[in-house]
Amino acid sequence: MEGGAIRKGSRQKKRQDGSTGSTAPISTPATRGLWSHTTSHMSEGDLYPAEHPFIRVLKDSDDLEETPYTATTTCFPLYKGSYRTHRNSVLLGFQRNDRDHFISFPIREVNGDVKQAEYVQVILHPNPIIIGLRDDSDKVYTQPLYTAPIFHYNGKPVYRAQELEILKMEAEGKEQTDRMISRLLDPSLTVEIHRFRMMSQELGHLEEAIAESEDWWGELAAMQCKTIRRLEMADALARIKDTDEGLVDDVLRLVGESSQRGRCT
Repeated sequence: MEGGAIRKGSRQKKRQDGSTGSTAPISTPATRGLWSHTTSHMSEGDLYPAEHPFIRVLKDSDDLEETPYTATTTCFPLYKGSYRTHRNSVLLGFQRNDRDHFISFPIREVNGDVKQAEYVQVILHPNPIIIGLRDDSDKVYTQPLYTAPIFHYNGKPVYRAQELEILKMEAEGKEQTDRMISRLLDPSLTVEIHRFRMMSQELGHLEEAIAESEDWWGELAAMQCKTIRRLEMADALARIKDTDEGLVDDVLRLVGESSQRGRCT
């Protein structure tokens, strides 16, 4: 295995502090549960975690600044191998990382040199990733992809749930919204909106499942209450107890009769 230690994705610690959230679904109470936590007190590592739950990575040193490269599921380095064609040519499935397609992907090597990925590929799923390649290296670099922040002296805006409706998958005028997003020429922002849409859909499905489960729980609880009432009306416990006492009496009687038959006269 080349290099040093392998790093595996780990769960981020749950935040214990926070205030009333503002981007929760309208149907979700804002004063409790997951949506009671806000990003106000989150660190950069919380908002932009470097680890991805489905990616294994390796490093050639213990330098925290070195950019880790992708490993296989068996913890061996993943090389671009067959993806490589001719030097300085765009690889299949990749785009040259420049102009309108540029996404900041600095790669810090073990010697301290920092270079941008020359070719990139974005994988869109609920937790998008970006794959970066360079002509001067056989290594494959992969990391989560987030939109780049824009800093303002007066702080970041705070979005309300109603304002974010325009970004959802089923929103009216979605095609026009997508055209406006495309004109911004910011691939990372497009990816972040995709992530928002996927998470919104998943949350919607979970809310529906929870609501259906609550309804079914209520029906089962009502059926159980009726069953208990019928058992009470039938005086079931007392009758069972009396039957148990009767069984003890029968056993004692049989033992007595058996001992009587066994005596000699």
